[in-house]
Amino acid sequence: MIHLDQHTYQAAFAGESIQLLPKEFALFRFLYENAGRSFSRDELLEAVWPLEAPSDRTVDDHIYRVRKKMAKWSHLLRVETIRGQGYKLIRHAKKQQDSPLLEDEQFAVDINRILSKYHGLGMGAAMQLLATHRDILSLPGDPYYDTYLHFVRGDFEWILTTDSINYWQKLSYAAFIHATIQLQPQASLRYFERLITEGDMLSREWQYDLRINVIFHLLKSGMLVKAQQELDAIRQNIADLNSPSFTANFLIKEIHLQLQEGQMDAAAFTIQECENLLAQHPIQRERGALLVVKALFLYQQGSIASARQTLDEGMETTRHTQFIPHLLTNLNTALLYLRTHVRDETYRLKYERQWDLLAIQYRFDELLVKAEHLLVNLL
Repeated sequence: MIHLDQHTYQAAFAGESIQLLPKEFALFRFLYENAGRSFSRDELLEAVWPLEAPSDRTVDDHIYRVRKKMAKWSHLLRVETIRGQGYKLIRHAKKQQDSPLLEDEQFAVDINRILSKYHGLGMGAAMQLLATHRDILSLPGDPYYDTYLHFVRGDFEWILTTDSINYWQKLSYAAFIHATIQLQPQASLRYFERLITEGDMLSREWQYDLRINVIFHLLKSGMLVKAQQELDAIRQNIADLNSPSFTANFLIKEIHLQLQEGQMDAAAFTIQECENLLAQHPIQRERGALLVVKALFLYQQGSIASARQTLDEGMETTRHTQFIPHLLTNLNTALLYLRTHVRDETYRLKYERQWDLLAIQYRFDELLVKAEHLLVNLL
């Protein structure tokens, strides 16, 4: 897997890097993240040049330059011209090299510990970097993280179609995907509730993750009394987990409830409590979510300029973590609030545009159908 640095516009693999221009980088990243799918020139223009009006020739010129720069990695990928359609990127499978490290059980334990640490700190980019160089570093596989990394980088179709995942975990992933890619919170609520009722084979962490998501969807659906009951029901369980990530997520849901009930003083207190927690445990993934809910707090106070700045910071913080599901969730949350509570048309349109581009990139319409089919037939 090639590592893409959106700040330097570099693509890196096995210690080598290729410098791209901004639009070359955006084009290559879009094709790489959607490998195997054909795109017309119009679709590529919409994805890479959304606010500009270049010609079809612009796409062809950039494809030519990307091909030329990526020639040294022809063993990893190629960009094909699809006659009458456009272009698609093909990734070549890489054979796993034999290594004595792959038979070293302690090494496997150590790698799992590293991945768990990165996961706990919300460092999706670091997790993906390790996965990118698995062959070179002779890293062993791990069933949980092999699947979870697909989820982190937004490879949702793989999650929904693979047969290599535990039955209940696959359904849980399907529910998370279903909830993340559409803007109707009540549509996913019943799936989470069924999973909690029937998925007793899931670990307690999976169960608590599902229950926190139920609370979030109750809040988004305006079912505040039930949301409060669910928060109270798992408050001690979350405390007993002694997990900064779970605690921060719990506090963030509590802030959402306090905002909807108009308890501004309580919300300010809980925001400060969560900020103190994340100062001790700098989990950037959760910090992004906190900044988004803090922006909603500022909107509710009428501090529009501060709310915009905080919302932008929250979204950018989440982007840097490279946890795609969390980016989509935060964007989903912000849009729901901007559409129903706040008359800030400028920012509503700004973030709707971002949502629409992500919907094209990750094919929300197709994923929603597949997730619903899986959940309806298996639950």
